[in-house]
Amino acid sequence: MMNKSLGSLSVLGFARYEKRDEVNASDLTEAVLAWRRSFLDHQAGIAAHCFLGNLQGHFADLILAVDQARYDAMTEAHPQAAASQAMAALLKPESIRLTPCRILKDVTTLPTDFSCVEFGTFRSPAGKDFDERRLLAVSAEIEAGYLSRRPESRAHFLAQVDPATYAEVAFVQSLGAAREICFGYRDDSAGRKLLEMFDPESVDLDFWFVLA
Repeated sequence: MMNKSLGSLSVLGFARYEKRDEVNASDLTEAVLAWRRSFLDHQAGIAAHCFLGNLQGHFADLILAVDQARYDAMTEAHPQAAASQAMAALLKPESIRLTPCRILKDVTTLPTDFSCVEFGTFRSPAGKDFDERRLLAVSAEIEAGYLSRRPESRAHFLAQVDPATYAEVAFVQSLGAAREICFGYRDDSAGRKLLEMFDPESVDLDFWFVLA
């Protein structure tokens, strides 16, 4: 992982993709590491990166940035970098999904002892708007009353994708613990409050383990 201390971080970028069928996963991992060392590590305001995989054989990049301007500058420079082009050649272009988010908590760094990331987005029910203050209050209640009882939990925050879409991001010791904690929301009073705030049909959730 790449993990720098650059102060408060306000933007998370989450990019999901699949490799081409003829590409070996180890070759993709090497290409991502080369891209991180030669390009991403030199971009101003980019504090953290981890390369992730899931049980479906898909891959993702999680990036944390100081602010939107620095994140946008990185994404604009990305296509021109030789390492970016080499990495992109290994991917199915139609599979790439980029989700930039505004972090809704004071975050300064990635935790250092996690192996799984839960990343899930959800939308408000049709015709209704999120009350962001209430959403954050419920998130704080989950952290204080539920996650605090789970020693495997390493970090947790909410982020905004767009006015009607939010994301929950959790860093957990293991993939098994991440799944157990997430599905345990149904048995926790604060967890149920959060579940009741969004359209269940809108949920796009997965669990990602750290590859590099």
